[in-house]
Amino acid sequence: MTERTTPDRSSVVTEVQDLSRLGRFMTVGLVMILLLLTGCAAGKKSSSLVLTPVTDSPTGIHHQGKFVWNDLLTNDVETAREFYGQLFGWTFAQLGRYTVVQNDGRNIGGMVELKADPDNPSAARWLCTLSVDDVDQAVELLIAEGGTVNEGPLELLNRGRGALVRDPQGAQLVLLHARDGDPEDEEPAMGSWLWHELWSNNAEASLAFYQKLAGYDFEGDASDYLVLTSEDQWRAGIRFIDDAELEMRWVPVVRVTNTEAIAKKAEQLGGEIRVAPRPTASGGSVALLVDPSGARVIIQSWTAPAPEQEGAL
Repeated sequence: MTERTTPDRSSVVTEVQDLSRLGRFMTVGLVMILLLLTGCAAGKKSSSLVLTPVTDSPTGIHHQGKFVWNDLLTNDVETAREFYGQLFGWTFAQLGRYTVVQNDGRNIGGMVELKADPDNPSAARWLCTLSVDDVDQAVELLIAEGGTVNEGPLELLNRGRGALVRDPQGAQLVLLHARDGDPEDEEPAMGSWLWHELWSNNAEASLAFYQKLAGYDFEGDASDYLVLTSEDQWRAGIRFIDDAELEMRWVPVVRVTNTEAIAKKAEQLGGEIRVAPRPTASGGSVALLVDPSGARVIIQSWTAPAPEQEGAL
């Protein structure tokens, strides 16, 4: 199996108690759902969002089980732009109320501004998008397995057919069949998405569901860390966190050259180091950050294996 596009399986932390105590986040309300998927603001159809495709140019290829996009839901896009722009060197393009995130000239995500909710001040989050072959069939499976459909399936302007859902264990994500195809499998650039990780207090149940949903194979141990694979690629991880009150969620990972320097800079920019940088088995390091609006993001330094090492675990 190739490891070109995958991080070390210890891609967050070992201190699960720290994560679980700080992982009881409020759920995203209906306003967030409507803003992102239907482009409505307080029910007004006139303020629709203009979305971008998940690829800069059509590929015509779909990789079921690949995470293909991430959207930041925040109550302060301007502050988020300043924070992430200085932290990772991201640039931005504005399409009406939708902010496109760019890394080295390539579109990699978006930002949507939401009105602050005084009851949920830390409701900001990165919302991860998973590629599926058939959104309608995926939604039928999700419902049969006990999941929840927040919105959709529906056609997303310029993007494809999608649905905002919660999996049977409660983690929120977007299911998408992209109109123009998915990004190609390649080594992630610095400042781009390296990995996606699910925090779960029932890793076996999470694994069983995602195997049905996306046809994943897996490696690892449900009592610690599971790696989900498809098409000979590592696609995502499931980290077991022993906390029955934890709100399960997907968290994206950004590839960086130096986690210590990036974490220190994040603090200087108004963010928080939730878990300090620590080494991984592959020789890199990893840390958990919180941006100024409360959204969690993981940073990791990782070196791709040499060609002769590909296939080695």
